[in-house]
Amino acid sequence: MKFNLKALLGDNFIRGTFILTFVTLFSAALNYLVHPLLTRQLSVSEYGDYQTLLSFMTILSIATVVVTTTLTKEFSVLSETTPEEIKFLRHKAASYLSYFGLAVFVFILLSIGYLNKFFKLSSPATLVVVSLILIYGFPLAVNKALLTGRKYFSALSLNNFIDAASRLVLVIIFVIFLPWGLIGASLALGLSGFLSFLISFKQIRKIALPEKKIVFSGEYKKIRRYGFLVLCFTALAQFFYNFDMFSVKFFFNPEEAGLYGAMLTIGRIIFFIGSSVPLVMFPAVAALKDCSDFRKYRILGKSLGLMSILAIPTALFIAVFPEFSVRMVVGVKYLSIVPYLPTLTLVFFLLTLLTVLAQYFLALAKRRSLLVLFFAAALEIILISVFHDNIWQIINSLGIVFGTASFVLLVLFFSDYLSFRRKRFFLV
Repeated sequence: MKFNLKALLGDNFIRGTFILTFVTLFSAALNYLVHPLLTRQLSVSEYGDYQTLLSFMTILSIATVVVTTTLTKEFSVLSETTPEEIKFLRHKAASYLSYFGLAVFVFILLSIGYLNKFFKLSSPATLVVVSLILIYGFPLAVNKALLTGRKYFSALSLNNFIDAASRLVLVIIFVIFLPWGLIGASLALGLSGFLSFLISFKQIRKIALPEKKIVFSGEYKKIRRYGFLVLCFTALAQFFYNFDMFSVKFFFNPEEAGLYGAMLTIGRIIFFIGSSVPLVMFPAVAALKDCSDFRKYRILGKSLGLMSILAIPTALFIAVFPEFSVRMVVGVKYLSIVPYLPTLTLVFFLLTLLTVLAQYFLALAKRRSLLVLFFAAALEIILISVFHDNIWQIINSLGIVFGTASFVLLVLFFSDYLSFRRKRFFLV
């Protein structure tokens, strides 16, 4: 037993996952402390607006996630080949992307009237406030990519923890002490990552990079091409994560949208707890893209096992004790959502499974899986557009979409694995 524990802790992949998971649990706890505060300080309709702002910020983060994912792959490869090129690539990427983020912020500022026609927020200025994250978000994304690509998971975990803690502190200041309501909540969203942005530069200086700095010799065109693939994957992932909230906001009244937002707050606990797994898996698989052994398949197997160990008990707890979960997370005025939670936990487990599988295929640049996600997104649009008479129809539609997409991706994985085994057998 001691040997097994020692071997387990000696596995870099598992150790990195548990480091991130442990800190993610604390970060998720801090993030979720925000919601009980807001549900008790804001009206139900205002909380629905907050969930819409949260989804809007997630959409804004698509670009930064693309940057982080693309550069993580590049930094992980350079770490194995020519680490002397890392500093040059990081500085150039941070410089160009900072200007891009500022340009997008100005565009949102000029388009605020049009955007609010779609989002239907009680205070349009909150969209601009949330968009403040664009001003510093891109250089932060570059720094996080370097921490991930170099497998500095402890530093990355600390950075994510500071991000979550900052949001909680800002909500306490702007919503509790200074009762600014929805504006205060949006300020907490827009500024929550600023402290982690400042600290990330100190963390980067501690990374053991070669003193020698040489010009990046890789192809920027290749990076952009892979970046476009990442953009497609990330946009679809965020679509699956947010489209239902936007649909409910559009089809249902503000009170019902607020109740649905509270359901998402509870269901997303499952997703957040399992989210550390693909974060550790991605650089490990990306570095093995051209490897001629079974390691990348074993890494996915470990990832699915760890994801299940983390997500299934959480989902079961919420499903078995839905009323307790509601009282603890969002408060008694949302008790009417209790009947939906057992089914919703299954939906979010399937979404977590889908995310792990999609990140695996993205790390290997497998474009076939992208077609699966496109068809799944089209199916979700069709189902929700046709079936939106009540919340049950929305939940059932999501379950069909996430379950079908996960099943097809698993089929693709096993097909690829069996094909690889046949090739190895004939070579031997």
